[in-house]
Amino acid sequence: MKNIKRVVCILMALCLCLGFTACHKKNETAVKVGSLKFTSGYYACVLFFTDSEARSKVETELSEKGESTDDINYYKQKIDGKSYVNWVKEQTIDKIKRIAAAKLYCKDKKLDLGEDEDQTKSYAEYYWNQGYSAVLTENGVSKETYIKYMTDLSYEDLYFDNIFGADAEKAITEDQLKEELSKNYALADMLDVDFTDMEDEEKTSKTEQLNGYLDELTKGTRTFEEIYHEYNGEEEHEEEASEESSGPIDSHATLIGNKDTNFSNDYFDEIYAMKVGEVKIIDKADDAGKILVVRKDVIEDPYYLTTYDSTLRHAIADEDFDKIIEKYIKGLEFKEYSGATKRFNVKKIYYPETTTAQ
Repeated sequence: MKNIKRVVCILMALCLCLGFTACHKKNETAVKVGSLKFTSGYYACVLFFTDSEARSKVETELSEKGESTDDINYYKQKIDGKSYVNWVKEQTIDKIKRIAAAKLYCKDKKLDLGEDEDQTKSYAEYYWNQGYSAVLTENGVSKETYIKYMTDLSYEDLYFDNIFGADAEKAITEDQLKEELSKNYALADMLDVDFTDMEDEEKTSKTEQLNGYLDELTKGTRTFEEIYHEYNGEEEHEEEASEESSGPIDSHATLIGNKDTNFSNDYFDEIYAMKVGEVKIIDKADDAGKILVVRKDVIEDPYYLTTYDSTLRHAIADEDFDKIIEKYIKGLEFKEYSGATKRFNVKKIYYPETTTAQ
């Protein structure tokens, strides 16, 4: 994220609201969920990040339709069949309800964030100093409120882990985690050759080189490690990590996933269909290049099961968790103080032209 120069003046010190809202009183309550009260500044913070999420959704949908994402009038768009503005406002309230439910559940169960709290605060402090300070202050959000919001988000993970963690009441077993990993992910050594800006003669030369590597790997006369260093003009200076180390066994291997994962890869289906140990050259679409692939077994390396434990648990249990937390929310008294929230106009949320909200 680009650095943004923080603007500080007396007016902001008195009224942190130059972006999209009228002045709000310090510690003014905007929403109450159960016994927890959320200030106008907190509401403004959640609203800002929800709007940022909405913009991203709109841009992704337009891109998938092949439509332009230049000069978007977001407020004319719809998300999940709802008007843009209504979706943002409803999601903001829903997010605050989830935060409240998670905090109250953890308090009731005497669950503490522990070291995660300090880590989250450090993370929030870093991003505040890297640019969020200007845009959030402009939108009525103080540093303290932003850090509190970021810290509060951690309670939902604590809630989740208390139900679906390794030693929890509905613990997801190691076999379930392995099944999720092997079903939706693949591990492969990949040598990606980009044909961009290459003349036909160079393309032919690269293709012959890859075919030679394919033959050597198939016969077992050379390893991918040797080929990788040769192709990249590097000397082999490190041995592959051992199973006892903290890193993956094969440092050159790449984890890829299907389209529903954060590791989505255009060639996942083709690579996933390969047998473990199989070697293949994949042709990229539109003659964009070729990929030399050696299929690996993701379960053989404990690094991936350990490193992505949380990701796998959430993929398996998030739907069940949503039902649990929604039921919890229904048991909480809710009140919105419209006199406070109506001052925040979605259409007037401030975004500097030099940055994109994350």
